[in-house]
Order: sequence, then C-alpha cells, then structure tokens
Amino acid sequence: MSALAREISRLRAVCGSICLLVLALPAAAQDAPGQKAELSAELPRLSASATASLVTYTPGEELYQAFGHSAIRIKDDLLDMDRLYNYGTFDFETSDFYLKFAHGDLLYQLAVTLGHEEIQVVGAYGQGVSELLLNLSQDQKQRLFEALEFNLLPENRFYHYDFILDNCSTRPRDVLERIVGTKITEKNAGNQTFRQMLDPYFARIPWIGFGLSLLLGANTDRLASPREACFLPADLEQAVENTENGKEELTKEKREIFPPGTLPHAPALLSPIFIFWGAGLVWFFCWLLRKRGHANWLTAIMFTLFGATGVFLLGLSVWSRLTVVQQNYNLVWLIPLHFFAGIWLFVSKRRCLLVRWYFWFAATAGFAFIGFSFLLPQRFHPAAYPLVAILTWRAVLELAVKGSSARE
Repeated sequence: MSALAREISRLRAVCGSICLLVLALPAAAQDAPGQKAELSAELPRLSASATASLVTYTPGEELYQAFGHSAIRIKDDLLDMDRLYNYGTFDFETSDFYLKFAHGDLLYQLAVTLGHEEIQVVGAYGQGVSELLLNLSQDQKQRLFEALEFNLLPENRFYHYDFILDNCSTRPRDVLERIVGTKITEKNAGNQTFRQMLDPYFARIPWIGFGLSLLLGANTDRLASPREACFLPADLEQAVENTENGKEELTKEKREIFPPGTLPHAPALLSPIFIFWGAGLVWFFCWLLRKRGHANWLTAIMFTLFGATGVFLLGLSVWSRLTVVQQNYNLVWLIPLHFFAGIWLFVSKRRCLLVRWYFWFAATAGFAFIGFSFLLPQRFHPAAYPLVAILTWRAVLELAVKGSSARE
C-alpha cells in the first residue's frame, strides 16, 4: 500500500470515529431522562397522606457529629414506607481512605435507612432531632420521592465531598430547590465568613478547632452568601423555615422528636490559648532564673516542629483539590524553612553567616506577624500568637549566641 493510500485510510478511520461519537451524543443526552421515566413508572405512587420532611440532628460527641446532620424523610403509612435519605455516608474500608480524604477524592454517597429506627438510635446517643414537615403538593412530594430514588441509583449516588460547598447539608438544599423552584437561603446570613460560622461549634472542642484552623485557608474567610450559609444543618433548617413554596410557607410544622442533650466541654484552662501562653510564660521565667542561659536544643525542637508543620501545610495546600485548604496564610508563621534551621541547630553549634541571617529573618517575620497579621486576608487562631511569640524570642536568643557559646 502506498503512503497516500495509508493516509487516506487513517483519515477515513478518524472521520468514522468522529461520526460515531456525534451520533452517540444525543443518545447519551437522552439516557438520563429515559432512565428517570423508567424509574418513575416502577416506583409506587405516594398516597395523599404521605409526608415529606427535613430531619435535622444537633451536634454530637463524636468528631463526625460535630456540626450536626441533615436528611430528607419520605413517610407513607398506607404504603408502609418510612425512608430517610442521607447524603453523608462514606466507607471507612475504602483503600487509601485518609489520602483520598485529604486530596478531595473520597466519594461520599446517598444512602437510605428506615427513618424511625435511625432517629431512635440518634436520639439515644443524646443528639437532638427535629423534623420540618414540608408543605408540598401531591405532585411535588411524588417528584421529590422520585428524585431521591433516582439519586440513589448506583451510578448516581456518589459525589466528591467538599467541606463547605458540597456536603450532606447542601445536597438536600439542592434537591428541595429543584422541586419547589425557589432558592433556599438563610436570610439572616451574609455578614459572617465561613470560619466565623464554624467557630461556635469548636467552643467545646478547642483543640480540634485549633487543628482545623491550621488546615483551613483564606477561602474560608470570605463572606458566606445567604444560600451558601446552608452548608451547616442548623442554618439549612432555619432557611427552609423561612422559604416560601409559591404563595405559601414551605414549612407546615416543626416537630422536636428528641431534645438536644448536654455535650461535654473542655475546661477553658486546658484550651490551646491558655496552655501556650502559660507554657511560654513559665519557660520565660525559668530562663530568667537560669540567668538568661538557654539550651539551644529546645530552640531546635521549636524550629523543627514549626517547619515540619509548615512543610505539611504547604504540601497539602498545593496537592489537595479541596478549596478550603488552599491559599493557607498560616504558612506566614509556620515557615517551612524553619525545619532546616532546626535540623542545623541539632547537628552543629556553628553560627555561620547564613544561619545568623536566617535567625534575623525568623525574628523579623515573627514580629511582623504579631504586629500586622490583621492586614492579611485570613483570620488566625488566637493560640497562634503565643506560639509565634515563643519562636521569635528563641530566634532572638540564637542571635545572641557567639560561635559555640550556647549553654547546654
């Protein structure tokens, strides 16, 4: 076969493939509506006495319960049906679970349980459970039921979780909006950032709050719109209560099935800010009592820990697809290069010019952060400031060391 013939043959193959793709696109576009129609024909018709409701759990003791939960309930006694649709399910047995979670690849899914049984279990754990009976027409209730069942199909049930933009609270909001044709918004919101909305939930778990504050970047410090505020279950519940369905209220009735229990709170004196300020002051007074001598291995530990944390945060913010961990200005004080300065202090007593210049930089950066961090587009946890003060003090001490005169 000549070269020209081979080129013509290849051109025909490419054109044929393109034609097949073009012909397949309309069929693929029609697949979802056809699948919905087929599913609708198979599902039972809800009776006139059927109810649709938004179920909200208050926060619980476990970390995964810290912000509460939202679910949609379809109940029809005539059909012996009580289905609770939950968008917050994931599989702990997933391979590389923590890596996928950190990268934003962990798939959450819609699951369904027997409503009455799950609500009893949640109430027994001490979480409050409330239910908003939705004021929907018969057609809207049927369409909501069918939409949830369509989402429940194996090919539709999975989604990529996002901490604030796509979670177990925003998904029920989205499906309800499609049914009632109205945006669901928290009308009292719009003047708080995502971080400020999260802060009250960390009051009883301050160390978890401190850890998450290190992970969350500047994207959580923008104002949450009234619609975005529904990312928290309690705010979604309030938004649904204030939403209209046509000319009527979307909520028919609110029922408190279980009152919220009392959750344990960590003592204020054991919170990060008290611990760090207390430890820093004790350390400083011990330094004064030792006639201002210092052990540079303690400085080495501080710089190594700060730097290692910075290396982790930098890697996470660059590697992860989760927007909440990107643009993390905690790297202004958790400087990754501190790690190498700390290692140098461990292995050498020499203070070469480069090392001394670095400690000048570290001290200057520390003073600048304490004085001007309010100008940055991210709010920092109050417990960060005593840590920065301690590290800055240790950097200044290292500048005072002559050669190998540090006292061990």
